[in-house]
Amino acid sequence: MITNNVDAKNGRQLEILRQFAEAKPSELIPILELIPIPICVTDSAGTVVRVNQSYCDFYGYTREELIGNSFLVVVPEDFHAQMQQLHDEFMSNHYEMQGKWEVLDKEGKTRKIISTAAYIPANDSLGACKMTFLVETNEDKHTLNELQKMVSHLNHKLSALEVAQQLTNHDMRNNLASILQMVEVLLDKQPSDSQKIWLEHLRTRSSQTLNMIKSSLDYAQMEQGDYLPNTEEFDLAQLIKTEFAELQKNFRSKSLNITLFYQNHPLSEEKVMMKADKFYMQRMLHNLLLNALEASETNQEISVTLDHNGFFKITVHNQGTIPAEVREHFFEKFVTSGKAKGTGLGTYLAKLVVEMHEGTIAYRSSEEHGTDIIILLPRKILLNKSF
Repeated sequence: MITNNVDAKNGRQLEILRQFAEAKPSELIPILELIPIPICVTDSAGTVVRVNQSYCDFYGYTREELIGNSFLVVVPEDFHAQMQQLHDEFMSNHYEMQGKWEVLDKEGKTRKIISTAAYIPANDSLGACKMTFLVETNEDKHTLNELQKMVSHLNHKLSALEVAQQLTNHDMRNNLASILQMVEVLLDKQPSDSQKIWLEHLRTRSSQTLNMIKSSLDYAQMEQGDYLPNTEEFDLAQLIKTEFAELQKNFRSKSLNITLFYQNHPLSEEKVMMKADKFYMQRMLHNLLLNALEASETNQEISVTLDHNGFFKITVHNQGTIPAEVREHFFEKFVTSGKAKGTGLGTYLAKLVVEMHEGTIAYRSSEEHGTDIIILLPRKILLNKSF
């Protein structure tokens, strides 16, 4: 992991390059030779398809010796299996932990590097690939100064892209708001029953789309630690019941039931009042309950238990199990298993929401006991339970 201040700074600079590569690969790939740090592009199997001159100079190989061969040529033999596995996981799930590694140059000399990678989707000329950026931990001052200049330039472009996205979202929000206003006017004109159904549908979809646009910006702020929760008081028990009832409509054939507990006692009409960001608590519960429904077999039970001691605790239980291949990275981006249309973002976004409320999220899963998603939030978030 990155530990000292210099390495942390270099790591942040590499992160800017990674973000730009993923946002604008068509702009970055043609200028690889102008970037003063080693860069390597590998295909889905780990075969080197492109390198810049800095990469060749760093390792002492020619392009001809690198292109067409495995990236493992620069990895100590004892770590071949581990690094190949990390590469395969990256290409499948698009995640990689930035950190320090030991590599070998052509003469067999060990060198210590910091590296990170960008996932580049397939295009007309190249399949999906991995673009790896690296700097040596004791890189010379001139090279690092040149890197800083390049990063500053790309960071400016990323900022411009963000502003453009914000402007586009602003226009989309205005258009949707206008549609919603027209729907409300038409609903006041005493439409027929069939017309009313379509207008209600249009209102619901427009509202959902507005919320999706809002969320895309908010989640980016949450990732950067800049989002401030919009706290309000609400009944968590009712929120859970409403969300489950809405989701259950798509799982009627499974005949699933949910039981809600407070301190191990079943809840019926009681309220559990809390103060939090209601919109994102609802989104978090939506994702976790959806996962529970998808993992459950016919006639199985799903439970949500609310409890408090040193923390306010929420436990979502189902009788399914988390596949072994995703457990280690369960709360990371793009991790999914067995879902044709899964994005692998549900648990990651739940983690963002929990951490935004100064809490933690974890899981336990086994064939014998099923799966528990456990959320611990500050006790102050719970206002009261009224009967």
